[in-house]
Amino acid sequence: MSSFVIVDFLIDLNKTDSLVVLKNASSQKSVLVFKLAEFSQLQQTKIDYFLDKKVILGKEVSELNFNLEQDVSIKFNIGTEIYFVKTQLKKHLNKIYFDMSSKVLQLKRRKESRYLIPKKWNQSAHILNNSKALNLISCHVQDISLSGIRFEVLDQTVIFKRDDIIKFQFQIYKRAEIASYGIVRFYLNRAGHSSILGLEFFNLKEVQKERISNIVEDIVNFQTVNKF
Repeated sequence: MSSFVIVDFLIDLNKTDSLVVLKNASSQKSVLVFKLAEFSQLQQTKIDYFLDKKVILGKEVSELNFNLEQDVSIKFNIGTEIYFVKTQLKKHLNKIYFDMSSKVLQLKRRKESRYLIPKKWNQSAHILNNSKALNLISCHVQDISLSGIRFEVLDQTVIFKRDDIIKFQFQIYKRAEIASYGIVRFYLNRAGHSSILGLEFFNLKEVQKERISNIVEDIVNFQTVNKF
């Protein structure tokens, strides 16, 4: 399988949807799978019940001896849909639980493939920061598709919100610079690191669509040549 095609992405669910998903996982007895630092094997459990904004897990977890302070990523399915909970496990009396307010993410299949920008290609990208007059926020293009683009944002002081519309510009390899607007579809603020910003292209003109298509074609051709 080629490493440059990304067909899945994670979206944050709001509080209402997160609660619905967790309750469905409980009623359908979905298996929760997660990794603890103290054990080489993956751990499995189910949601036992809900109590005072706590998601109480099965008794098999209570029997484990592990550090409650560590971050865990819990994976589970509801039908064919895949979800993750980013949280910390805690203890109440003799029960292990996580907060009902923990972030739930859903794995979605993209309609269009995204393509990683080859590491050796020259590129530049900036976001126009309206809150700071005409200051430009430096970015690094991670991947691109015909419908969107993903940036690594180097300025850790800037925060974005889902559905924000922002203006940006980028130039990749030998192609002309593209200036466009985008709708924020994904934002991951990584403490102490650069953040990840996923954008859907917004209100593109035909010339912009053609330039983006040319970039995607360049990447496909590059990867095909290097593969063979």
